[in-house]
Amino acid sequence: MGLVVAFMIMLTGFQLIRKTSNPLLGEAPSRELVDDIYHTISSYDGILGIHDLNVHNYGPGRCFATVHCEVPAERDVLLSHDIIDNIERDFLENKDLHLVIHMDPILTNDPKTNELRQQVSQIISEISQGIGMHDFRVVWGPTHANLVFDVCVSFEFPMKDDELVRAISEKIRKLPGNCYPVITVDHDYVPIDRKHDTKI
Repeated sequence: MGLVVAFMIMLTGFQLIRKTSNPLLGEAPSRELVDDIYHTISSYDGILGIHDLNVHNYGPGRCFATVHCEVPAERDVLLSHDIIDNIERDFLENKDLHLVIHMDPILTNDPKTNELRQQVSQIISEISQGIGMHDFRVVWGPTHANLVFDVCVSFEFPMKDDELVRAISEKIRKLPGNCYPVITVDHDYVPIDRKHDTKI
């Protein structure tokens, strides 16, 4: 009987430790929470795209998140900052989530840049639907144009970073106008969803 009681105490202690250690160490966010964050932020006027979302869940009332939001570069920075403040406040008051947003200005009124953005986006989608793109900008020069942007993939993505950069670069160099890609590969902790890419 003593052994049975000891075993029950040990089993209960083990279950208690396992139950409480996950929130203490930080749990991965659910797909529902990630989708809710994306959907809610996207519903605000002036938000063009969302990327680099990180969520740290330490239990009720202890959920923290950071995210990058793309906003029009042509808009008054004070107005964009006010929108960001409102989003952070609304998440804290309505969802009990401590959200910190990094603001990325995106040029939207340049037809040449927008055309290149669409072409590069098409190239990326042809390689894989599991690739996201953000922070796209063009540095125009007299002899060539540097296309600077980030691509985002999950840690399970089958291609290595250098292979992915090489595959995208080879297609971009075939575009007219002497385009030279400058690509940074980001790894996301949540699955890539192309519907959250920049909306221009």
